[in-house]
Amino acid sequence: MLLVRAHLKSSEIHGLGCFAAEPIARGQRVWTFDDRIDVRVPVEELPNLPGPARDFLDMYGYEEVLDGRAYIVLAGDHAKHMNHSDAPNVLEVGNGDEIAGRDIQPGEELTCDYNAFDPKSIARFRGAGSAVPD
Repeated sequence: MLLVRAHLKSSEIHGLGCFAAEPIARGQRVWTFDDRIDVRVPVEELPNLPGPARDFLDMYGYEEVLDGRAYIVLAGDHAKHMNHSDAPNVLEVGNGDEIAGRDIQPGEELTCDYNAFDPKSIARFRGAGSAVPD
């Protein structure tokens, strides 16, 4: 769940992006998993979903392993549109939290390093022939 105000608009990185709608201070928590908004779908349930739902989870979700069980995590808000950057302004700090790695100004695109929390993501996108945001 985003803990800062944000909005969507066209991104120069890829498709839609998630943009800050307020100043965000370095170190401020930007996102945390909250099961009131976000969902974890057990990977073993994916074959039971229709193809379009699996495609949606593949595009907007990421894999996480908790207590030996694999899940696809789907942010239930604009955070699912956060694009990848090798020099992100939002950093993964563990336990499901992400913080601002530096001061972020309103109107600036929020970016994260997919490899920090889902190392399979870039390879999965390249393997599918999809556009890989860099």
